[in-house]
Amino acid sequence: MKKNIVIIISALNMGGAQKVSSLLANNWAEDGHKVTVICTFNKEIKKHYSLNKSINLIELNKSNFFLNNKYLNLIWKLISLRRLIVSQNPDLVISFLARINLAASISTFGLKTKLISCERSWPPFASLDKNFFWLHRIFLKRVDKFVVQTLKSKSWLSINFPNRPVEVIPNPCEYPIISGKKDIIKPNSQILKTRKIILASGRLHKVKQFDLLIKAYSRIKDSYLNWDLVILGEGKERKLLESMVLDYSLSKRVFLPGEVGNIYEWYERADLFVLSSLIEGFPNVLLEAMSYGVPSISFDCNTGPSDIIKQGVNGLLINPQKKDRGLSEAIEELILNKEYRTKLSENSVLVREKYSVNNIMQLWNDVLEL
Repeated sequence: MKKNIVIIISALNMGGAQKVSSLLANNWAEDGHKVTVICTFNKEIKKHYSLNKSINLIELNKSNFFLNNKYLNLIWKLISLRRLIVSQNPDLVISFLARINLAASISTFGLKTKLISCERSWPPFASLDKNFFWLHRIFLKRVDKFVVQTLKSKSWLSINFPNRPVEVIPNPCEYPIISGKKDIIKPNSQILKTRKIILASGRLHKVKQFDLLIKAYSRIKDSYLNWDLVILGEGKERKLLESMVLDYSLSKRVFLPGEVGNIYEWYERADLFVLSSLIEGFPNVLLEAMSYGVPSISFDCNTGPSDIIKQGVNGLLINPQKKDRGLSEAIEELILNKEYRTKLSENSVLVREKYSVNNIMQLWNDVLEL
């Protein structure tokens, strides 16, 4: 029986939750389900992911009456969200990210529709005010089921929300990656074909610790003159990172092309991939790089990378306490050992099947009884 599904997400900008929600929406629409996607942020946010033409996309805008009062504007948006959900009369509401999960719980209070909340961070609800966690627990009792990406997150939720079912569904690995329609930047337009590339990708945000990656690269760049660093993505840290590049005299060795719609070409061109994040949920970029056979290095943060990488078999996990020195040592180890890089590359491509879209969609369909 086909379902009426509403997915609530902040926006369709670049990000792991955004990518997964768009994949789910598109696959369910193709299977004949009625799908509506509600974005809670305004229209000014740039879309990175496209949706099937049959999907009803609704963007929740700020009130024209309460623009200068964030609290009244928040109440307006909650009321508007509830009205939208009631108007759609869905069988299922699926929300992504902590603040959206809380908003969806409040907005669906008293409604009969099932609510599935998808937590993507560690620990869950980390972005919410800890002082009001007791209040969040009251509102989140509305949730019928939580979906998380790792067993560690499941354990945390099972303790803090003992009466709520929790399911573990990792992110899918889309291979091959379909090229975007915008921001096509060819690797060879930035870097000569003869040069080696150390690649990183993600929001230019402090939790991604690209500053540490630049420091790590600066330690070894004089010893390996044919290896350059590329960091893909956009964000608030751009000016800081550009300033670091200038301070370290790396303008001809470190590149920040921005967001690219053809990221698969960068994976195909890369010789190493590095994930320098302080925290992760279940990193899509790491999955993507490994699916393209890029030998990968990652900080062993609390959740995510260790669920994907088997140490020394299909990648390298680095103690986060070692910071930039740990990264530089791991990068140097792989630069010097081509056979090791080849081994990691051959084993890493196995994630294509394990986390294939078909396999992960089947997990979702089983959990939601679709």
